[in-house]
Amino acid sequence: MKIEDIIFLGAGASASEGAPLQGDLFREYFHSYQTENDYRINSEMYQRLVRFFKTFFGIDIKLNNLNGFSFPTFEEILGMLELALNREESFKDYSLTPDKPKIQQIRKDLIFLIAIILFKKLGGEFKHHRKLVNRLKEEQKLTKTGFVSLNYDILIDNALVDLYPNYDYGVEFTNFGRRSGWKRPKKRKVVSLYKLHGSLNWLYCPTCISLTLTPKEKGVVKLVFKPKNCDVCTSEMTPIIIPPTFFKVMSNFYLQEIWHKAENALKQAKRIFFCGYSFPDADIHIKYLLKRVEINRGSTPEIFIINNHEGKSDFQRKDEELRYKRFFKDSQRVHYTNQSFEDFCKRGAN
Repeated sequence: MKIEDIIFLGAGASASEGAPLQGDLFREYFHSYQTENDYRINSEMYQRLVRFFKTFFGIDIKLNNLNGFSFPTFEEILGMLELALNREESFKDYSLTPDKPKIQQIRKDLIFLIAIILFKKLGGEFKHHRKLVNRLKEEQKLTKTGFVSLNYDILIDNALVDLYPNYDYGVEFTNFGRRSGWKRPKKRKVVSLYKLHGSLNWLYCPTCISLTLTPKEKGVVKLVFKPKNCDVCTSEMTPIIIPPTFFKVMSNFYLQEIWHKAENALKQAKRIFFCGYSFPDADIHIKYLLKRVEINRGSTPEIFIINNHEGKSDFQRKDEELRYKRFFKDSQRVHYTNQSFEDFCKRGAN
């Protein structure tokens, strides 16, 4: 069935369910470790990150006054590490040799940090995403709607598996070939879910180039505590998580396939709804994708921005609206609404 609507899900959509915003992730992680015994199983990772923040930014986590620190952003830290890796350069005491803390290891720790905090914060009821899927289903719009998620969490995944399990990520999983595994979606009336930056329920084997789905479970979090070997070739599995950085690496085979299918879906959509997404400068890959879609289809689709929330200032609203309207060729088709994600889930755009 032809897709008429695409719903983009940004960080604000997950925040409505209790996920911390990017700027709070570091503080949440260190606070959780210091106050909850569950996190002491990660002591080596914790100690590496404590040392890293002290060495690079002068932040002494052990002082226990985390609210007094101004943490750098993920874009700053990961962008810096990605640039060092791309240039094959190092920092004092953080070299590429085995006897020093590896830049690659810190990068991996930061990705796992994201997984840990999302696992902790999103363990309860996810009511808004369920309301969204249920509303679309009742209005008979669900099979005409595609989802593009920029989030790693599995909120929309779980809402779909509970209310409409015939959904498709756009890639093949090893589970499809197993008798007791995840069933391949039926081609008829399938709902597409494209997760452009990866997902916490995907485990990737870089040896046999295979992808395993852990349905309704954040399988990446388990890798923090205990490595998992591929069922096909026994190699160690890794997450597919593209962290927030200006230097995003999109070379993964599966992500390239997902981006290609998302582009084709966007080309045919009549309307695009951006939910909880502020259109940040760091997401140049998203802007490139959207501009390809707009130019190659020959017109601007109807655009709706649903990103209002309590405490948002007029300046923030106007600045955000300007970012959207200056980007798309036909600004008259860009509608900046006063709706929150919660409003949209209940009633749709108005």
